[in-house]
Amino acid sequence: MDKFPRDKQNELLMFLYDKFPNNITNAEYKNLTNLFGSTDNFVANVWYLSKHGLVENCIQWGADDKIIYYQNLKITEKGVDFIRDDGGLSSILNVTTIKIHNETLEKLEDIIKQSSLTETEKKTYLGKLKELPVDATKHLVLKLLDLGLSRTPDVIRLISSCFQP
Repeated sequence: MDKFPRDKQNELLMFLYDKFPNNITNAEYKNLTNLFGSTDNFVANVWYLSKHGLVENCIQWGADDKIIYYQNLKITEKGVDFIRDDGGLSSILNVTTIKIHNETLEKLEDIIKQSSLTETEKKTYLGKLKELPVDATKHLVLKLLDLGLSRTPDVIRLISSCFQP
């Protein structure tokens, strides 16, 4: 048996999701330990999930052994968001807004003008850039950002050159 079975971890998270905010009972705790095959495997998985912030830690390590406060085992907000198909509130609250200013479009125009394209191609691309709807322009800029980030070493060198005296 795999010590960290994803299907069993998901079953545990779903159980805690359905149970939240109530405490688990002794019988439910025994069923959960049986789900993982042993108390040690259960502890390992709870510890693992708690390190990822998906469940509250309910294990206290003593000098010789561990104490399991199973009543304190609860799913966290991060755990709820993890199992939700929509990403939960984190997908709403952790939104980054990127504003595209005219300067950004002017920079794109400059890149096209300074490229090795023929004059006809430059005029075509510049015309199409100006005709793009706002959503298409955002999409283009985000794709360019993705492309830039895929070349991380080059980006880091460029950023570091800006900070040099």
